[in-house]
Amino acid sequence: SQKENTCQACGVTENLLNCATCTYAYHPKCLLPPLKAPPLPNNWRCPECVSPLNDIEKILDCEMRPTVADDNDASKLGSKQIFVKQYLVKVPEKEFLKAFKSNPRLRTKVNNFHRQMASKNSSEDDFVAIRPEWTTVDRILACRGDEDEKEYLVKYKELSYDECYWEFESDISAFQPEIEKFNKIRSRSRKSARQKSSLRDAVESKKKSKEFQQYEQSPEFLTGGTLHPYQLEGLNFLRFSWSKQTHVILADEMGLGKTIQSIAFLASLFEDNIAPHLVVAPLSTLRNWEREFATWAPQMNVVMYVGSAQARAVIREYEFYHPKKSHKKIKKKKSGHIVSESKQDRIKFDVLLTSYEMINLDTASLKPIMWECMIVDEGHRLKNKDSKLFLSLKQYTTYHRTLLTGTPLQNNLDELFMLMHFLDAGKFGSLEEFQEEFKDISQEEQISRLHTMLAPHLLRRVKKDVMKKLPPKKELILRVELSSKQKEYYKAILTRNFQILTRRGGAQISLINVVMELRKLCCHPYMLEGVEPVIEDANEAHKQLLESSGKLQLLDKMMVKLKEQGHRVLIYSQFQHMLDLLEDYCTYKNWQYERIDGKVGGAERQIRIDRFNAKNSSRFCFLLSTRAGGLGINLATADTVIIYDSDWNPHADLQAMARAHRLGQMNKVMIYRLITRGSIEERMMQMTKKKMVLEHLVVGRLKAQNINQEELDDIIRYGSKELFADENDEAGKSRQIHYDAAAIDRFKVNFLVLFFLSIDYLIVNKLGMKRPQWMMKRRMDF
Repeated sequence: SQKENTCQACGVTENLLNCATCTYAYHPKCLLPPLKAPPLPNNWRCPECVSPLNDIEKILDCEMRPTVADDNDASKLGSKQIFVKQYLVKVPEKEFLKAFKSNPRLRTKVNNFHRQMASKNSSEDDFVAIRPEWTTVDRILACRGDEDEKEYLVKYKELSYDECYWEFESDISAFQPEIEKFNKIRSRSRKSARQKSSLRDAVESKKKSKEFQQYEQSPEFLTGGTLHPYQLEGLNFLRFSWSKQTHVILADEMGLGKTIQSIAFLASLFEDNIAPHLVVAPLSTLRNWEREFATWAPQMNVVMYVGSAQARAVIREYEFYHPKKSHKKIKKKKSGHIVSESKQDRIKFDVLLTSYEMINLDTASLKPIMWECMIVDEGHRLKNKDSKLFLSLKQYTTYHRTLLTGTPLQNNLDELFMLMHFLDAGKFGSLEEFQEEFKDISQEEQISRLHTMLAPHLLRRVKKDVMKKLPPKKELILRVELSSKQKEYYKAILTRNFQILTRRGGAQISLINVVMELRKLCCHPYMLEGVEPVIEDANEAHKQLLESSGKLQLLDKMMVKLKEQGHRVLIYSQFQHMLDLLEDYCTYKNWQYERIDGKVGGAERQIRIDRFNAKNSSRFCFLLSTRAGGLGINLATADTVIIYDSDWNPHADLQAMARAHRLGQMNKVMIYRLITRGSIEERMMQMTKKKMVLEHLVVGRLKAQNINQEELDDIIRYGSKELFADENDEAGKSRQIHYDAAAIDRFKVNFLVLFFLSIDYLIVNKLGMKRPQWMMKRRMDF
């Protein structure tokens, strides 16, 4: 590179033109072509800055391609060809083009591209530089020009709103359904019935409350199929609650289709010309919501409001409101600020899908809208009244509110109260009064009174009651021994922290750190910092990886059997580092897999889920972070779930299991929970069982079940006596557990026995029927 204040071409100083956008300088005569007239000061840009290569937005692919060594020799027979690396690049607001020249300013983009390619875990067969979805019209946002040369602003599938482009009608003529839908939305105006349904009309609200009409069968306007009877009941419950203006929780167990019931409810309101509605859901589930709306209610205009600030600005500009009409300029004062009366009537969408993060970021844009119905998916996120989400949503103006959650009670009754307070602050106003009223919830009279109070606001069904044809699931707890290396480090952690463990009244944070270290160790010693060795030989590295962890040794034996038998597996872990180790294991085995954790974005999550669920998919297993992969996703093509390490909150594990055991599952589901025997994990599991009592009663104890210092101490000490006992102790050896191939085969057999006996019990004890002859014989075999 040249020194500053010298010509980039000849290196000489004086009489230089300085670039307005960078530090380069040139003599006018050194430019190609030479500059004759002097440019305006501070307005000239050097050749490097005006090069089209500087506008490259993204590098999509690269490959070695043959080219002729010298243009002068191109016509000669047998001219020598050389291979050069060529890049496929994307330029903003321009078509895809090939860039064949090198440019020093592209170095950073090229390096980033190669680093990203090196980190991809998908096989090379899956990689496509330009995916077909990127050239498929998703939505049309606007139109300009006359009939002869009309242009449409197009959003493409899997691309965000900040990558919308103006396209001529002739170029997208193959996408007539999207063009027709845009024209239909553009021509649609808010009719008087919809205006009357506005929150501003209190008289109409009262009239509306008397208009409840029950659906006796699945409505014809739902195009995705027929609702199950319990889903039809859910739809009628939501409609009745709407008519009475009662805010509710739809608390069906995970996997019973709360999303579809909610869409059916909003579609029924759409039939009555009532909109707009707001659906707030985790980012990872928004794609699924959008897809289900397209399946069940394609007649509704559903807009997904997520993305960068620039993308959201495009949505607000083109998707929120119909263009203004000159004669509507009435304004009135309301709630201390000026509200455009016509703006509410100009709302373009029927449903706005958005994430929790957008609620907090863009309250200024979303709060002024008067929403007919607000649906909050995974509603237990509102259990903390001091959370930003709770405070933001409380400010929104809504006629009706619905929370969706499969776990309305996760820890204690206080959290349920907060959900009810969000829905109806008038009826559930004071937590202290509520606690006083139900201070002894073990009494039958108080449970009955609480049920009566909650009944109008809560509908809950469980799979075993409403889905008689759903294949059963069976959970087996597999207790595993620590490996010799794990025992060594377990002792070291306890010994190193002996003073903390024996001190009374010390800081609890120190104990929590010890707990976390021991939890990681139970998964795999490599989880601890500095333990994983650097081994060049792949076979030796894999051998060490397995031998270091008791759990991974058992998992290896199980996975080989499951693969042979044609099963498909979900593996859940709390720790991303453990998922990294499981990736190493799957890679060595040459098994194709998918992975989702907190770092994977919403669009990419759905792509990976679709790839796993695809017909004849080559993916054998799916590695998931329990919290990231346990919410609202459908992986019913898997029939085996392995909980590698358990969550403190048992409901998180239940949600994870429900990803496979849900509507659409065709096979029996086996769930294997790996627990390290005589360790912190075993004690943790005993304690988390207490939380499940809450759900069993539908209400729980009033005071929070927070773990205190004594309990932490008890968890850490659990199993330490046996751990430090003499290694030659025969009693200790007799308690150790070993799994051979025959034992693993019996996992499945035991389940079949239990399944057969449950059918036998149903026929004889519940139905009062005589046991068939073939069952008599099989029963004797068992």
